[in-house]
Amino acid sequence: MLWNTGITSTNRNKLLLICGILLSAMLLPSLEIHPSLPRVRLDDALIFGAFAINLLLRLTRRFHSFTEDSFGSNQYSVKEGLRSVTKVFLLFFVSIIISNLFAVLFLEGSFGFRDVMEGVTLAKYFLAITLALSLDLQQGEFDVLRNTFLVGLGFILLLSWGQFLNLANVNAWLTPFFAQSHLDNLVNANPPRVLGTFDNPNVMGIVSVIMMTLFVTWFYFRNNDRLQGVILFILIGLTLKQTFMTISRTALLATATVLVFLSIWAFFKVYWKKRILLKVGVLFLLTLTLFFTSPRDFVSRISEATNLEESTSAQGHLLRMGSAFEFIEQSPILGWGTAKDTMTTLVDNEYALVTRRYGVIGLAFYLWLFIRPTKAALRRVSFFNSYASDPRIRENKTLLSIAFVAATLAIMVYNITAGAFYNLQLMTLIALYMGLIYRIEGEND
Repeated sequence: MLWNTGITSTNRNKLLLICGILLSAMLLPSLEIHPSLPRVRLDDALIFGAFAINLLLRLTRRFHSFTEDSFGSNQYSVKEGLRSVTKVFLLFFVSIIISNLFAVLFLEGSFGFRDVMEGVTLAKYFLAITLALSLDLQQGEFDVLRNTFLVGLGFILLLSWGQFLNLANVNAWLTPFFAQSHLDNLVNANPPRVLGTFDNPNVMGIVSVIMMTLFVTWFYFRNNDRLQGVILFILIGLTLKQTFMTISRTALLATATVLVFLSIWAFFKVYWKKRILLKVGVLFLLTLTLFFTSPRDFVSRISEATNLEESTSAQGHLLRMGSAFEFIEQSPILGWGTAKDTMTTLVDNEYALVTRRYGVIGLAFYLWLFIRPTKAALRRVSFFNSYASDPRIRENKTLLSIAFVAATLAIMVYNITAGAFYNLQLMTLIALYMGLIYRIEGEND
């Protein structure tokens, strides 16, 4: 593994690189270098730059091949995790190649430079996952990652409230840095739809749901003292309110799905039943309070989604999905290839988009990209015992796995009317999370 050599040969350097990527994906938009060039992201530069330096040092033999000790503790599980990640990405990549060849040879399809970038995107996610996988995650590393995440969350919360209330006229001088195209119809609308540090309120919404999932997991499954419980309750409320401020109906559906899922899981998994029922009731009241104290226009927009005849947003989603299904019917097995130059990328349903491009075979491997780490998380969760008092790092790894299962469920809901895989900012965060899950799968800590 090239992450175990060169500038990332030490665990400390890996941790610093991951923290940089994490903050970049949480806080920074893509940047325009030149109008004629594709926009780039800092996390892209960090990932590919570090990998290129390691590769160069390896080729010039400045660093010797890594030894068995380079894997840190749990060498076998790390190698197994790397093998699993490689299989997942190779299967998806091969399905993409076969689909594009089929489209060009038999469907008179096209293949251009933009289609090549699909492989670059896949390579970025693979490198992000394997980087996180290579990190020897102990309590010190976990604390650094947690604090880095909380710093990013704090900035997002401040900016989101600033956008919602337009404090210091922030929507005139700072918000355009993140999303110029959505100022008039979203941020400055009535009611305003905040987007935080992301380019779309829907993306901000699902990120808020994933963040909330972490806090709800720690709130339910850990035997917290009173102060810890209050802090987690406040964090749940803040991230939940942030989701409401995006007015993303898909994110709200994902929120409901996650809360119901974790509540049921906690009730059957932990032994303090009365306390869980109390916590479920408290979160239910919190959710209702935040919902019904939202602006009237917010409630109206949510209610509009239940009437397909009047909801222009829902009609737009169905129209774009319908055109994709027409192509799927003509080539359901292998699809039409990537075809970014000749077919629209606006489908509003990532399952339909992937199936149109790569057929049901490609869809199966795309789903396996998310299901395989979920399987790894469930394997870790199977060792959870609420009666036992586990060491801090072991408990934290188990709770991370529980939260990952719920977060994956939220992403699956989100992909029905949007998409995580083709959003470089969002998927980078998910890829780092996947890498940590692969790392702790089957660990003997």
